[in-house]
Amino acid sequence: MPLGRRAISALAHRLERPELVAAFYGGARLTLREEIAIPAVLAAALPAGGTYVDVGTNQGQVLREAVRISPRGRHIAFEPIPALAAGLRRDFPAVDARELAVGARAEEAEFCHFRRLEGWSGLRRSPEISDERGEPEYIRVRVSTLDAELEGVVPDVVKIDVEGNELGVLEGGRGVLSRTRPLLILEHVAAASALYGAGSGAIWDQLAELGYELFAVTGEGPIARERFGAEGSAVNWLARPA
Repeated sequence: MPLGRRAISALAHRLERPELVAAFYGGARLTLREEIAIPAVLAAALPAGGTYVDVGTNQGQVLREAVRISPRGRHIAFEPIPALAAGLRRDFPAVDARELAVGARAEEAEFCHFRRLEGWSGLRRSPEISDERGEPEYIRVRVSTLDAELEGVVPDVVKIDVEGNELGVLEGGRGVLSRTRPLLILEHVAAASALYGAGSGAIWDQLAELGYELFAVTGEGPIARERFGAEGSAVNWLARPA
């Protein structure tokens, strides 16, 4: 990180003012806008007694907002890293936290867990993270599908943050998404999806086939196929039943 940005980041952290970084850097501004937008989307779309599904929960950053907004709701969280899944069960005793990855089919698979950068962990290793930065370990995890896990469940909102395997999650959830039509909050970066052999266009096509249209989570859109996942565009997206 350049010295000037490092100094501003340190000051922002000390003052608990993340908008100071956003004032200077476009990428940080986008991140801050998305962090503000996601709770607003949940507040608009998730009833107090609604059902929220979190695929790739990590430490529960978005789950915590869903529980706050929908305190009487039913919440299901999927997290394949054992220590993180145990932490979710401890910190969110009312949440149905399942130690599973979610994909296109039920299987057992190798999973790259970055012990120092857990948010970058996934079924494929990100080449952006070195051994020194990420301290990777490779673990075996169980993979299931949304169709299998959500049989009989009618979710209002499904959040998908799987470091590139979005297409696999959608393929394994075609039944429940067609049946229940939830709002989707979807993290997607083209370079991450390429690790799974999936281009942004394939994900856009899958959503269109399921009857969804895409927006940036901050509200821009509808997003045309050629703009979805374009460099410099959004990281978090909304897929809304058309």
